[in-house]
Amino acid sequence: MAGSYQDKDGDDKVAWYPDPNNPNEKPPKGQDKSKVEPAGDDKPSETPSVQNAPIYFGADSKPYASISSLGEATAEFQNEFLTVFGAKAPKELSAAFAQELRNLQASRSNKRVGKNEDIVIQGVSPQERKDILNKYLKNYATQQITLANSGDSKAQAALQRGNFGLTLTTLKNAYADNGLPMNFQNLSKIATESALNPDTLKANINLINMQAKTYFPALADKIDKGYTVKQLLTPYINTRANILEEDPDTVDISSLKSVASDPKGLMGLYDYEVSLRKDPKWKTTKNALDTMSGLARDMTKMFGLGA
Repeated sequence: MAGSYQDKDGDDKVAWYPDPNNPNEKPPKGQDKSKVEPAGDDKPSETPSVQNAPIYFGADSKPYASISSLGEATAEFQNEFLTVFGAKAPKELSAAFAQELRNLQASRSNKRVGKNEDIVIQGVSPQERKDILNKYLKNYATQQITLANSGDSKAQAALQRGNFGLTLTTLKNAYADNGLPMNFQNLSKIATESALNPDTLKANINLINMQAKTYFPALADKIDKGYTVKQLLTPYINTRANILEEDPDTVDISSLKSVASDPKGLMGLYDYEVSLRKDPKWKTTKNALDTMSGLARDMTKMFGLGA
């Protein structure tokens, strides 16, 4: 086994490593001295980075180009886009992704260290590849969100499909079922991040639950056990629906804030009924009109004016 020049730290400077069985072996002549450093300075970083890419050694290895084919890169983007948005990706997007990925790969491949062909430096990491892909997915989502906010029906439909649509619905329901106000622009931004990262979705759901505990302090311990505000306040929702003649499925949970605003406990149902009959809306209901008519008849009978 002969000694060799190697570059273990990826700084484009090689160090001489003699044969372990011949520690006094001298390096061959002709090496550029400006590209040589002591072996003691040739130490790879413990944390790989773009500048300090992994280095592979082997007697049979040769420098190679790890560049995705145009078809491979395009198919990769199309498959991911279909999963996230439930539709075929626009050609210009998949083409832009493929070009950026292949350009980056080409800039790092086929790199030789010194004159030693046994050293091969790898190019683009899986995380970098994922970051490029996610950049184009986020840009598309942002574009569709802007169009949807302006009333574009096609964009609104596009945001309801695929994993993005499921994520958006999950977050939207989480806000609604916990009686929290939401802004579509902000909600869509959160949905974009969550659709591309399941851990982010979990974190956002946890954040919504924390906000719900602040908004409805009387329910904090139950929310910690996995219940939604809507589930916990169902008796109050039904009471409101009956008295104000509303559809229980359309009751705005945030309108029930007063019944759970005391950390010591919920408002009693009877007290809540009394408060509802003080609501101006109650006076316009059939319930109220019947009640008032009944009172008028009773008063008439009391004074002997009725039949």
